[in-house]
Amino acid sequence: MRIPRIDQLLDDCENHLSSTGSTGTEIEYLLTRSVLVLICAQFEEKIRATIREKCDTVDDESLRTFLDSCVRAVFRSLKVDEMGSLLNRFGSNHKENFKERISVNPQAVTLYNNLVTNRHQVAHADRLHMSLHEVKGFYEQGHIILDFFREALLGGNA
Repeated sequence: MRIPRIDQLLDDCENHLSSTGSTGTEIEYLLTRSVLVLICAQFEEKIRATIREKCDTVDDESLRTFLDSCVRAVFRSLKVDEMGSLLNRFGSNHKENFKERISVNPQAVTLYNNLVTNRHQVAHADRLHMSLHEVKGFYEQGHIILDFFREALLGGNA
């Protein structure tokens, strides 16, 4: 699940770093931290939107509201294991489908989890020593996990 906003942001940052000769400087470090946080925020929003789409199949408005509040209360982390646990709340078949999909691409799982881990480091540590190129590499594979999540919850090639 490509995210056009992130794709454009990565291109803009790369162009800026290249045109200003800022690669390897504090400017790249600051841009990388910001991009990392934005990628994770967009990933979280895509996951929530997928869940809302599933919940929208319920006709009762009060039940949809309840489901949405439950998801917000339970979903605290973006790591792949927690995504599987969340899918399990919709039924073990969803979790198993997700596990099956991620098993064919362990690199995407690792890179996705690296995004989240490094995002936590940005929030709770003084320094993050990663280049924009590294974060882009994590994103290039990591966003595939969103497709797996969507397909597991909504079925087929949703």
